[in-house]
Amino acid sequence: MAVINKLGNIVAHCPGCSGGKSTFEYQVDGKPLGMTKTSGQKPYSHSGIETDIQYRLMRCAGCGMGAIARIRMHDTGGRYPEDIWDLLWFYPEAKMRASLPPGVPKKIVSEFREAELCIEANCNRAAAAMFRSVLDKVFRANGYKTEKEYNLKLQINAAAKDGVITEARKKKAHDDVRVLGNDVLHEEWKEVKDEDVETAHHYTQRILEDFYDDRDSVIKLLKEAGRKSGEKESTGESAT
Repeated sequence: MAVINKLGNIVAHCPGCSGGKSTFEYQVDGKPLGMTKTSGQKPYSHSGIETDIQYRLMRCAGCGMGAIARIRMHDTGGRYPEDIWDLLWFYPEAKMRASLPPGVPKKIVSEFREAELCIEANCNRAAAAMFRSVLDKVFRANGYKTEKEYNLKLQINAAAKDGVITEARKKKAHDDVRVLGNDVLHEEWKEVKDEDVETAHHYTQRILEDFYDDRDSVIKLLKEAGRKSGEKESTGESAT
């Protein structure tokens, strides 16, 4: 979560720095990057007393990416940063990016990272659907796409039967990723809560680790089960 310090700079996870924590500065070479303001009510005020709400441009000290902060001041006409009351919101802010094994195919990595971007944009329904899609692509890439295994439910069950994922992981894949994604794709609109999409995020990462952390062992299991995996596909991140 973004935090504003006494210098008026903001410490947050930067999307441009692959989710790494960085300092976003409000000035460069002593010159403020820009600000506009409006009025807002003071906290704990029941008499309608107003104060300044500032919108400030910020820049990541690491990669140079721009951002904007909405900041509440103590008083109208207050000086920055001496009179900061609190930080109301900051955008864009990366959430923690999950570490992935280096052997995950590039296209699957890209889809997983795009789902993370959806979470950061508070598009939880989109993220839930994409995490389900990541699982579908992982199972297909590892030979779980036959006439009998025509949907994700059967593919997950088959991977557990083959010993590639555990029974406990099978349950999580069904309950926390597949069903959540299905609800988004096929059921009436309803809110997907942060904790639900974060759980889907967590267990999608774990299943990628199941398939690609100890790849030689997985390939052996797949061959014993008569599966054909897409080993020639280019892989994604070299280190995460």
